[in-house]
Amino acid sequence: MLALLSLLPSLAAPIQGERGLFTSLQPSDTAGLVDNLFDLVVGLVLCTLLVLALVQTYRATHRGAIYSASFLQALFVLAACTTLIMVVIGNEVARAFSLVGALSIVRFRTAIKDPRDVGFVFAALALGMACGTGFYYQSIVFTLFLCALLLVLARMNVGRAEANEAIVRVTADTPESVAANVEAALKSAGAQPVLINRVLEGEEQQTLAWRVSVGGAEEQGQLQERLRALTGVHTVGVYVMDDFHVL
Repeated sequence: MLALLSLLPSLAAPIQGERGLFTSLQPSDTAGLVDNLFDLVVGLVLCTLLVLALVQTYRATHRGAIYSASFLQALFVLAACTTLIMVVIGNEVARAFSLVGALSIVRFRTAIKDPRDVGFVFAALALGMACGTGFYYQSIVFTLFLCALLLVLARMNVGRAEANEAIVRVTADTPESVAANVEAALKSAGAQPVLINRVLEGEEQQTLAWRVSVGGAEEQGQLQERLRALTGVHTVGVYVMDDFHVL
């Protein structure tokens, strides 16, 4: 009987250990946990809405042939992850350094071809940081200002050159006089043509390509119609190298 009683403390020890493990998983500050979760939910929802406004502005001001829906979706993921990271860090400096060390092992090898896309990546990061640290009004003002700025820049064509570099591709008959007439028409239009390629297609046709300097869409269309009217010219293609517009 005494031996059985002596075993009771050792049998109760695992149960006490399990209770200690269970109680350690419970938050000591329930009110702080609720506040932290509330800040996280508000930050994530607001950040998603603000990034959505950025994405719509990107779509409205986008020009060019390279458009990636996955890039725009990645902005939402990037902003949400940044919001969570900022909530987790809080005011803990040691936690911030540990997260920097943990994230430094990640290598991103996706090349961003448009420099404008880099700006949207930084904007998504900034919104995630602002929403994660509780600067809600500042993030809203920043989004409104940035969207308005992008719309104004796109409307006014700020930074665009008056003359665009383009490639004129002409399929015509093989006589040299036809190519000379095309080049003369380009010079008379002030396009400053430079012959960069010539391909013979059989004995009766040839394809020639000039690098030219052209104006806006209206001038490009007029140049194309003028070349089409020449004798011996079959097809004309104008490829603008700035925004990848093709007439």
